Amino acid sequence: MTDSRATSPEPSLLFDLSGGVATLTLNRPAARNALTTALFCEMERMLLEVEADDAVRVVVLTGAGRGFSAGADLMPVSKEERRRSEAPSFPGDAGGDILDRANRCILRLRRLPKPVLGSINGDAVGVGCSLALATDLRIASESARLGVVFSKIGLGPDGGASALLRELVGPSQALELLFLGDLIDAAEAHRMGLVNRVVPDDELANATADLSGRLAQGPTRAYGSAKEAVYQGARMSFESLLDLEARNQKVVSRSDDVREGIRAFREKRKPEFRGR
Repeated sequence: MTDSRATSPEPSLLFDLSGGVATLTLNRPAARNALTTALFCEMERMLLEVEADDAVRVVVLTGAGRGFSAGADLMPVSKEERRRSEAPSFPGDAGGDILDRANRCILRLRRLPKPVLGSINGDAVGVGCSLALATDLRIASESARLGVVFSKIGLGPDGGASALLRELVGPSQALELLFLGDLIDAAEAHRMGLVNRVVPDDELANATADLSGRLAQGPTRAYGSAKEAVYQGARMSFESLLDLEARNQKVVSRSDDVREGIRAFREKRKPEFRGR
């Protein structure tokens, strides 16, 4: 898989693939990685590619510079710029405004049958916070802060923030965060369950590489099955969830990785999973 934006002098979204880990980096550091329609368009294109690419075993989402994302870019643009950014730009692209594109990207992160790791290197605010919370696992630097600050400018939540918060911290705490719009530091975010781990700022890159590398060596199809069961199961009866798990187990049990796992168990060695 190649990044078609590689020749652009300053792409707003960087792509790197190494050792089965695809890293998507929000790359507007001067604007604190504020999100635009064009950036979400490029993200959607990349997510479609990584879903189809068997070489990708895990996705990392992070930001360039000192912040993860300051949320939607509120700077005014011309009608012509808006028209160009909302028009379809790749095969199968449905086009749309920033909310349309943001919602599709967040859905793709959740539905991607591969682990998605958020490496939160600084403030994640507004829809930037929604984007961070839509990842499966999250590592934050000690200086990072998270905030669903929509109410500060008179807006309600978007990007799935209400549901993402509700499933992570419960309805009452979700409403407090949405009502007050406060920025939550990394330690408090960890205590509340918004992030999985907090590390010193200078250790974030290594911690991200360690965890993403471990996931990239794991049974990718089993991870996808677990991800579907956790997210889809939240909307199912327990009986329906049992059926979903049984169906997925029958599919996954036919994979090469399961055969390798059984061989490794019998031979008393570490399995070498290939994601197939």
